[in-house]
Amino acid sequence: MSRHPALPTATLPKRGLVLSKLGFGAYRVNSSQSAHKAALIKAVQAGVNVIDTSSHFGHGASEKFIGETLGDLFKQDAIKREQVVVVSKAGFILPPTTEFPTQDLENVPSYAAISSTSYHSIHPNYLKAQISQSLDRLKLEKLDIFMLNNPERMLGDRMLPGGFSKSRLYKEIAEAFAYLDTEVEAGRIGGYGICSNALHIPTTEDHLSLKTILKTRQDFGWKLENFVAVQAPFNLFERDLITDTESTKSLAAEAKENNIFVFTNRPLNAIAAGQIVTLENKGQHNRQENSVKLLETLDLGFSSLANMELDIKDMIEEESLAMKFVWSEVLSENLSRLSSNYFAAKHFLEREVLPAIDRDLKILEDSTRDQPDLEDKDAILTWIHRYRREAQSLTKDIGLFCQLDSDKRNDELNLVLGLICREFVSDVGENKVDDIGSPLSTKSIQYCIAHENVGCTLVGMRTPDYVHDAVAAAEASRRLTKRDLGLIEQCPLLLNTTSE
Repeated sequence: MSRHPALPTATLPKRGLVLSKLGFGAYRVNSSQSAHKAALIKAVQAGVNVIDTSSHFGHGASEKFIGETLGDLFKQDAIKREQVVVVSKAGFILPPTTEFPTQDLENVPSYAAISSTSYHSIHPNYLKAQISQSLDRLKLEKLDIFMLNNPERMLGDRMLPGGFSKSRLYKEIAEAFAYLDTEVEAGRIGGYGICSNALHIPTTEDHLSLKTILKTRQDFGWKLENFVAVQAPFNLFERDLITDTESTKSLAAEAKENNIFVFTNRPLNAIAAGQIVTLENKGQHNRQENSVKLLETLDLGFSSLANMELDIKDMIEEESLAMKFVWSEVLSENLSRLSSNYFAAKHFLEREVLPAIDRDLKILEDSTRDQPDLEDKDAILTWIHRYRREAQSLTKDIGLFCQLDSDKRNDELNLVLGLICREFVSDVGENKVDDIGSPLSTKSIQYCIAHENVGCTLVGMRTPDYVHDAVAAAEASRRLTKRDLGLIEQCPLLLNTTSE
């Protein structure tokens, strides 16, 4: 199967399965995109034998895609079922879903209401239904590993008086494990585990302790040999998973002591100093030129919007309504702050600014149409149409400027990492790999896979090009020594950040 014998592997201790240290993360894949199928096939051909999905990814579309693609490969005898390790998860109950409607929860005695439309459950009744549906969508008789998906979300219940306590959650995890033992015996799953965004960070309010979870087997009798894996975020910035403190061992160290395999996710999407950082750069050498041109475009956009805002004050008598249109000043004064956080800026522009502008324009339009004798009626309606168009264009350009600023910082990080460690894969020099789309992404994946306490790094590889970069990173991961890893972790651009 593998045409890349250099792809590193790790062994699942309690099952003896040999897993590639690079896994195919299937969060945003589906059958409607031909590139997704090509990517999964290319990954499998390269020796990637781990495929990670969840029952709620795309409301089941991810599992259906995997089932169809693997089914084709099995029929072609390109691979055999035992050569692939399929991981799926359950816990999220999200609308809309025809297979498990949120309004029909009477068969699930225990669940948490995270919002009016989002629920979470790890009750045996729910897990049983989800495993059945997952197997059906995947066209498999067995899941190699089944995980409880982010059970800590249940601590955010908004309906229960006093909330969903940790003691209750530990009890429900133990009861879920005891039930999953019966699924192992029935042969529908090979083992179970927990995927969590808080299991590895002792300082968070929703932290779940692996040590405490392990102690619950004394009262509930679940079988330690069936608890085979954990999954948590890990990347260049978020290193809590592998970092021991004076008072506690890291989750990776605790897992190793108990022969629990460690999967990691989010190698390219970090949370640092409260900001989302996408570890990607395109290696564009004309970024400065693009930035100058965009600044010129922004200047024209701000001026155009400002002039329009002066015009409307002369066209309508209601001053309070005219004063709603001051966005040129608000956005220009905050451009520097917006550019410091691309994701926050994108959210602010798309979810706050544009909806607010639309609401105010609707008020102005309704007010104008209610005045049949208004002298400037046609001019005001024309202004409304133009202002909406200009505002949309300006916010789009602001988003592009914020992206350029983010790319510039990532270019700097990529350069510094390359100077710190000579063994990183690069798009130039002696470690050059042809056609790398994102040198920083490749370095990030290479770093994650190189850690000995990390069993498998799951990467979203939705196109063959992404697969190419990730495979190159995995193959080169053996070159990084413990000394290299230590030097990388002391990179000034990676310090003074906190994961949240």
